[in-house]
Amino acid sequence: MSDQMIKGGYNPHTSIAERAARLPSKTGGQDPRAAEIEAGKSFRELLNRRIEGERKELSFSKHADLRAKERNIAIEASDLSRLSEACDRAVSKGVRDALIVMNDSAFIVNAGSKVVVTVVDKNEMKDNIFTNIEGAVFL
Repeated sequence: MSDQMIKGGYNPHTSIAERAARLPSKTGGQDPRAAEIEAGKSFRELLNRRIEGERKELSFSKHADLRAKERNIAIEASDLSRLSEACDRAVSKGVRDALIVMNDSAFIVNAGSKVVVTVVDKNEMKDNIFTNIEGAVFL
């Protein structure tokens, strides 16, 4: 019976990855991912490469951008880098929503998506209560 299956075109010894690598892509030709599959990359390696490639840059929500302008909070390129690194540190500890305190300002950030939700200056920090955060990072 197994001989019939092999003669009929189904070979259980041929891996799905090998067969998929031979399929033409929508753009014609071979799928560019096929080379990685054929090169013996494991699923974990391919997944990690994809995750690394999709890591987001830090961004500001419309609300956070408006608050930063209203409160005259200057954010330099080096500050963006520090905020991004703080997000990575928060995520590594399992924190999704974080309070990041830096340069006399507080940033409420969705660390996983690296989106700054709101910005508060030092004068408003005194009277504020920060809710819906899972952790704080002080820079």
